[in-house]
Amino acid sequence: MTSPDLAVLVPSRGRPRNVRRLVEACKATCRAETRLVFGFDDDDPELQASIMAADGAEFSTAPRMGLAAWTNRLASLHMSAPYLASMGDDMVPVTTGWDELLIGANHELGGGFTYPELGRGVEHGRQPDIPECVVVDTRIVAALGWMCQPSLNHWYVDNVWRDLGTGADCFAYVPAAVILHKHPNVPGGDRVDRTYTDAARSYEHDLTVYQRWRLRGMREDISAVRRVREAPPAPV
Repeated sequence: MTSPDLAVLVPSRGRPRNVRRLVEACKATCRAETRLVFGFDDDDPELQASIMAADGAEFSTAPRMGLAAWTNRLASLHMSAPYLASMGDDMVPVTTGWDELLIGANHELGGGFTYPELGRGVEHGRQPDIPECVVVDTRIVAALGWMCQPSLNHWYVDNVWRDLGTGADCFAYVPAAVILHKHPNVPGGDRVDRTYTDAARSYEHDLTVYQRWRLRGMREDISAVRRVREAPPAPV
């Protein structure tokens, strides 16, 4: 199997409808060589339904993990792709060629972190500063040894991406690429389910881990990203 331009990493639990929705949206909008890659917990009661909903998309199964651990596991399996994306199973790409836009912006940076409009900045007339969905140059993931800060479970992984990108001057918002985040706290979003409530339990832990990382690990990780940017960018 040839390597894609972009591997989109999507941990998912208990949401076969979301899996199907995301597969269909990507089939309709992707224009680069983009590969969806799902991660399913092997104890998920909806596992077989989610595999069917993936409709031939690549997937892995493993003992239950949080979003950060799953994303890192999937990233480790797709390091041959020049770019990696983290996307929630409650997101829906709507812009035709969103993948080309985010890859192209990343290439122009010389490698970094690029993120789309999620339907909130436009509504509120402001640029979002948290990349809830992100495309990352794979060389950065290799240099750090992770895509999501590995001590985190679910929350603040996107704050880390922002801090790394802004600290290394390689962080770009791409408003032309729209990927809606159908979170329950957004009007018209999905309903609260067990997956959301389970994730909420790690909020305080992840906040503490994030604050500790900013104090003890952020400077060194920003330096690692800067070293990557001194090398030639990945090809488009």
